[in-house]
Amino acid sequence: MASIVLRVLALTLGLFFVFVGTIKLTPSVNTEIYKEMRKTFIRKSKVFPLVKQTGWKPNPHTYRKAVGTAEVVCGAVLAFVPGALKEVGNVALLGIMLNDIYAHYSLDEGLEKMSPSIVFALLLSCRIIIYLQALAAEPKSVFDKKQRLDTSAMDTNKPEEKKEL
Repeated sequence: MASIVLRVLALTLGLFFVFVGTIKLTPSVNTEIYKEMRKTFIRKSKVFPLVKQTGWKPNPHTYRKAVGTAEVVCGAVLAFVPGALKEVGNVALLGIMLNDIYAHYSLDEGLEKMSPSIVFALLLSCRIIIYLQALAAEPKSVFDKKQRLDTSAMDTNKPEEKKEL
């Protein structure tokens, strides 16, 4: 069951981030939204979280292109690449969403602007939690699985012993 949920979440979230990243990179999808993204990143670059630590403030257009490219790449990895690389993409996208939440909070834009980022951060977090639960539930190796089967078979064949107090 967890496998199906992980696949569905990975595919839908991955395709969503590919779409949103593409909007940030090119006006060919929707010109109005692209222009709005450009204005948004001009505001967001002013509250970049590492400015206080490093003294470096990113160029708004480079910042937008870097975030858009990261969303497209990590979204494609999340949707189509099997294995542990999926988790790297998931964590990277979660970091981007947390940065977006921070930017909206710093700009005092309210929950209306912040809520999509919160929802997708929660979905990415849920995907990581489900992955970790599925990872903990599966046997560590083939030998562990065989050993568990052998011991469970032995337990059903043994008569129950009574414990005396």
